[in-house]
Amino acid sequence: MAGDGIEYSSGGTRIRVEGLKAVLSKLNKAGASSDDMKDLMHEVGSIVVRAAQPPVVSGTLAGSIRAGRGKTKAVVRAGFASIPYAGVQHYGWPAHGIAPHPFLTDALRANHAQVFAALEAGIDELLAKNGLK
Repeated sequence: MAGDGIEYSSGGTRIRVEGLKAVLSKLNKAGASSDDMKDLMHEVGSIVVRAAQPPVVSGTLAGSIRAGRGKTKAVVRAGFASIPYAGVQHYGWPAHGIAPHPFLTDALRANHAQVFAALEAGIDELLAKNGLK
């Protein structure tokens, strides 16, 4: 299905998942609970959260890393208004001599197989639960 793919690129590797939006739409029409989808996406994001290793000075930044509860996507966030330096640590700030430490990207890259496996298993479970498998 054109335009229905999700793509992940890293270096010379590119992964494309086709049909995810269609599956999510069918699950929604079949009555899959919005909370079920949010729980699945939180579980997928939590894989990256557990693997993330930010630079440690006080541990405050590490304690701010969390998975969101999106219905259609897994989101991982770091920092709060009180921890505004999370982005600077992750992406760097060359003008101030701060090198990037892409701890979230590195965690995703190192665990992408586990992320996709958890997503596949979770969707299979929801399909079976809603009589679509």
